[in-house]
Amino acid sequence: VFETVLFYQSLLTQAVSTQYSSVGGGFALGLLLLAILAWVLIRFSVKLPIAKFFSATTYLLLALAFVLMGKAVSALQEAAIIGMTPLPVSFEIDWIGVKSTWQGVLAQLSVLLVYLVFLILSKSKRATSPPITQASDFKRVSVTASDAD
Repeated sequence: VFETVLFYQSLLTQAVSTQYSSVGGGFALGLLLLAILAWVLIRFSVKLPIAKFFSATTYLLLALAFVLMGKAVSALQEAAIIGMTPLPVSFEIDWIGVKSTWQGVLAQLSVLLVYLVFLILSKSKRATSPPITQASDFKRVSVTASDAD
């Protein structure tokens, strides 16, 4: 909740008076979409393939991390906190945060590299671990009050 309030405070601080209705409209649309998503999840939760759902959200978060990394590096460059070394080829894809600087491209590639490392590690872990075939394969863990201290 705090991040959302901070985000909207930043939007309202940067907006001119004619843009306040756009910020409010975006907020209202976000609430409406959130309510629709909650209704869909509650209504169809029995039929929701949870593995596919989390797989899709993983890719959405990866895309968000990629965009935010590019925009963060760009903002730090504009504030002259980090350097700005242009690439030999000039290009920009602003909606995904790609700018033609070495710092931005390398930072975004590092996000993809971290994802690939975790993907490879998770696939190798799944390949070496035996499949769970029945409920008794799960280990039971009990926690008592003395364990919590």
